[in-house]
Amino acid sequence: MKFLISVLFIFISSISYSKTITIQTNGYIESVEVLKKYITQNIPKREKVCEIKRVPVQNASQGFGADNLIGALIGGAIGNKIGEGGGKQGSTAIGALIGSEIVRNDKQARASDNEFVEKEVCRIQNITYTETSEQITGYKLNIDVDGQILEFISKKSYNPGDVINIRKRISYSLD
Repeated sequence: MKFLISVLFIFISSISYSKTITIQTNGYIESVEVLKKYITQNIPKREKVCEIKRVPVQNASQGFGADNLIGALIGGAIGNKIGEGGGKQGSTAIGALIGSEIVRNDKQARASDNEFVEKEVCRIQNITYTETSEQITGYKLNIDVDGQILEFISKKSYNPGDVINIRKRISYSLD
């Protein structure tokens, strides 16, 4: 039993006691650094893209004019002469179509023969833009507290010279 009391006494005497005091004090903002991160993202967009191209002139070749009518009449007359019996009407119609088409092709060949015009040609195209934006993640504050410069990270921004409340904990213990 003496042994047990001796061990308990040694154990209790070796326990160190400590005390912590918490006080409020003021600090002064010395400097503020903005902490940022950069976010890169791809943004798809539909965009009208135009360019100037050199194209053949085709203004007269598209319309049906008097020369097309004359070609159709001549083709119809030739078809009428070639056709016999009940096929005369079909030959006349086919001859008229062929005569008109020959005139149209001739007009198109003459219109595009060394005559070009510059024309704006546009199309819709999918384009992906890469956009980088910065995002503020916080603020690194250097604060003068009791003559000592301490560094803190904060979500809130301050200005140099601002007074800020600081909670200070002091711990005392026996060796």
